[in-house]
Amino acid sequence: FFISVLIGMSAALKNSREKILHSVIESANKASSLESWGMPVEATAEYMRCNRQLTIATTEKESFADSEKEFLLRIASLMEMRANALQDSLKSAAGSDDSVDITDICQALQNMIKGDMTPVESSFYNKLPAAPTESRNPLKARSLFLSDDDYSLAIKAMGKSGTLVKRRQILPGKTYLTITINKIGMKDPQSYIDPVITITTLTQQGTLVEPQQDTPVSTKHREVAYVPFDVDVELSTPLEEIPQGSAIFFEFKHFKPKKHSISVKCFSLMEMDEIKPGKTFLEIYKKPTDFRRKNLSLLSVKPLYLHVTLILHKI
Repeated sequence: FFISVLIGMSAALKNSREKILHSVIESANKASSLESWGMPVEATAEYMRCNRQLTIATTEKESFADSEKEFLLRIASLMEMRANALQDSLKSAAGSDDSVDITDICQALQNMIKGDMTPVESSFYNKLPAAPTESRNPLKARSLFLSDDDYSLAIKAMGKSGTLVKRRQILPGKTYLTITINKIGMKDPQSYIDPVITITTLTQQGTLVEPQQDTPVSTKHREVAYVPFDVDVELSTPLEEIPQGSAIFFEFKHFKPKKHSISVKCFSLMEMDEIKPGKTFLEIYKKPTDFRRKNLSLLSVKPLYLHVTLILHKI
C-alpha cells in the first residue's frame, strides 16, 4: 500500500514539474514570436507572464532541486529584463536584450523535463543575470503583468482576494481616480467560475502607466444577466500625469476547469476623455484584448455593458 502511495506521489510531482516547465516554454516561445512580429506590447505582457511562472515555480518545494530553482530564477530575471527593454524600445529604437537566445532557453527547459542535463551544464548559464534578491522577487513585489495561463500558479500568486492596491499618496492640486466596478453584463452569468477583472492602464504607445490590478473573485449573488463585483479600484497616478491618448482596460477573466487555465472572456476600455464623475456604461468587446484599439468587435448584439462609477478626488 505504502509503495503504491509513494509511486503515486512521485508521478504527481513529475506531472506537476512537467506541466510547469511546458507552460513556461509555451509562454517563452510566444513572447519571442510576438517580439519578432513587431508586437512589443503583447510581447512584454508574455515575457512578464513567463517571469511570473518561473518565479512561482521555485515555490514548488518538491518539484525542483535548489540548483534548478536558481536556474529558473535566473531565467526569470532575464525575462524581466527583456520585458523592460521592450518597454524602453517603445520610446526609442532599442530592442530587447538578446544576449541569450530564447530557443536555447526552451531547449534547456526541455532537457530538464527529460532529465538529460543539469542547469549548470547549459552553454549560456554564465550569461544569465543573477537571481533576484528577496526585495526584487516578484512574489514579494508585484510584477507589472499578473495574468497567467496556469490556474494553480495564478492562485498561488494572488489568491482569490485579488491584487488591488490602495493609493498611498495624494499630492496637493492633483486629481485622482477611483473606479467602482459595479457589474458586467453577460448572457450566461452563472456559468463563469471564479470571475475576476484585470485593470490595465496603458499609453497610446502601449507603455504601462502603473502595475496591473486584479479584483477579488466575485462571490456575490448573480443577477439574471450580470456578474456583480462592487469593488473599488484606485489609480495611484494622478490624471494630470497620465499621457493623453491613454486608456484603461478591463479584462473579464474566469477559470476553465477542463483546461485548468484562466481565460479572458472579453474586455472593455475607457479612454481619458471619457472620464467624468458618476455612473457610466462601457461597451464589451470580443477577445483577444486589443491594447492597440485597432480592431474592436462587440461581444454581443445584446445591450450588455460593464457598469462602473467614477469618483474624482482633488485636494
